[in-house]
Amino acid sequence: MSRARLSAMNQRLESTIRVLCPLIEDRIRVRTTTYWHEFDLRKELVACILGSQVRYEMATAATENLEQAGLLDDFWWQGNRSDDFATRVFYVLSGQRYDLPYQGRYRFPKIRTSQLARVREVLAEGPLSVQLGRNGSAKQLRQSLVTDIPGLGPKQASMFLRNVGRSYDLAILDTHVLRFMDMQELLLLDQTRIGTMAGYEKAEQVVLDYANALGYPAGYLDWAIWATMKAARELGL
Repeated sequence: MSRARLSAMNQRLESTIRVLCPLIEDRIRVRTTTYWHEFDLRKELVACILGSQVRYEMATAATENLEQAGLLDDFWWQGNRSDDFATRVFYVLSGQRYDLPYQGRYRFPKIRTSQLARVREVLAEGPLSVQLGRNGSAKQLRQSLVTDIPGLGPKQASMFLRNVGRSYDLAILDTHVLRFMDMQELLLLDQTRIGTMAGYEKAEQVVLDYANALGYPAGYLDWAIWATMKAARELGL
């Protein structure tokens, strides 16, 4: 693709993102009136953990299957301490339950089963609603979640905090966002290291600055970029 065509495409992508941001803002304002029960927080957390390194559709299907199997219910997370929990989760994620809405195998059944079993133990000591009520900055809360919750890295923790409306001031550096920032020559993929919290926050600051320049929180921008780049990818752009 010529430089001129690439520049024109980048401008169109940014224009689309600018259009989407206020629409996302309107949607978020409606959602802020919603009270999040512990079950809803738990389901969102599980979805974020399952969303690591897999496509959105796979994570959503796996989460819905776990819910349909009753494995997100309070019975398992607050009362019953049976070791049978991990076995049941594995059967769902490995695609061995044929009575659920979505058929097929989740990409990392063993790893995620182990993580969810450990997350259950953590949440037995302190519900998510309590953890989200802690004082401190959004970054401090994210750090505490990454430290306390097995399988939760900075990207997934940022997504969780955004999705439950706790903070829109953190960047979710998924592949769509990173690709867009690379195309805009704001973050070069081959020079971006987000495997550590320090590296993540360094790259995140570039996204925060870009969001500020557009006049929207990073949490709005992330959603707009994700939707735009996902559509562009499906169109082969």
